[in-house]
Amino acid sequence: MEHELAKRLEAAKAEISILAARRLKLHDKEYVVFPTLWSKLNKVFDSLSRAVISFRQIPDFDRMQGSDIEFWLTSSGLSDGEKSYFTRENDKSRAYGRILDFQSLNEARKDYFKFHTYFENNRIFLSPEVKQKFDQLDAFLWDLWVAKKMDFDLRDFIQNTGKDYIREAWDTLNKKVKPLMAEIESLVQARLFPEGRAGRETGSGK
Repeated sequence: MEHELAKRLEAAKAEISILAARRLKLHDKEYVVFPTLWSKLNKVFDSLSRAVISFRQIPDFDRMQGSDIEFWLTSSGLSDGEKSYFTRENDKSRAYGRILDFQSLNEARKDYFKFHTYFENNRIFLSPEVKQKFDQLDAFLWDLWVAKKMDFDLRDFIQNTGKDYIREAWDTLNKKVKPLMAEIESLVQARLFPEGRAGRETGSGK
């Protein structure tokens, strides 16, 4: 009887060890995922910030002669389609501004889907709390891009619609995305460096 009980106890210990090892492997995978996920998040955040802020220097095309514009166009780095659009538009400054806006939107969209795809492929390795935060952030980032895209598409008609999409994008960036990124950073650091958190809690309890 005692021998059978000992065997069962050893089997239970072995099973617990296996489960613990599996859990450690999942945690190890989470720690591997974090750096790449955070890097891709920062990349899309920077791209979206540039798209929303849209602060850039545009040449004074009104002061240029036709030959000057042609010379500038050859070294502009614009695609053939962008050059054709720029050439046929009368307001060159506006045309170039829209080209830059479209480029920044396209770059932000690519960066977003790189982040989104990596997150979806690796979400299984994230803890529920971290995963929930990233789910929220993923939705906010897409809402931000859509708001900026709507501003780009409807800029000439916004006064008639009564909808300020650029303000919506700006608010999403500053009031939703930035605070949530700060929350995630604190949460992830607490998981990566629990000894630091424990030390702070001990110090605060004195």
